[in-house]
Amino acid sequence: MKAFFTKMSFPRAVILFCTLGSMVFGTLVYLRMQRLDQVLADLKRVPELVKEMHTDAYRLKDLTTSSNSNNLKSQSEPESYIRNIAGDGKINIGQVDINHRNAEPLRGVEDTIYKITPQTKSQRFTRGQIGNFLYKLEFDSPRVKVTRIKLTPYEKLSPGQVGKDSWVFEVELTTRTKQEPAAAKG
Repeated sequence: MKAFFTKMSFPRAVILFCTLGSMVFGTLVYLRMQRLDQVLADLKRVPELVKEMHTDAYRLKDLTTSSNSNNLKSQSEPESYIRNIAGDGKINIGQVDINHRNAEPLRGVEDTIYKITPQTKSQRFTRGQIGNFLYKLEFDSPRVKVTRIKLTPYEKLSPGQVGKDSWVFEVELTTRTKQEPAAAKG
């Protein structure tokens, strides 16, 4: 090695320096190229991520609006929600009787089924009133779904006889909630 440096001349030193420098710069360029390829791959995903963020933002806005305007704030308030809709001046159903029961259609899912009937059996309604009532129940709360409707003519009719548009109804609404695991409750 000593002989190598003893025969070192200026041109040889420049050649050695340039060779070592080019190896260092070549390594740095290689590392930067790898980082550039990684950045370019990430940039290709940007339009897709922007679309996802845009969709999520709209979904969040809709859910926020729905939760702010949703009269059914918690699972304990559905009866007052139903009574408010029934008492609405545009709906004009009036007082209703509400009975509820719980069911478990799937593991970890609980359905609360509310049976709604007019408070007095002498009340009669048009199909428009009943339809508006059912529409308003589902429209104002995404958690409520009408699952059963029973319409009975108010008047007793003979076969083939056409009656008035007067009906008595019985409706079932269902709200679905996910049950918490037993370990998390304790």
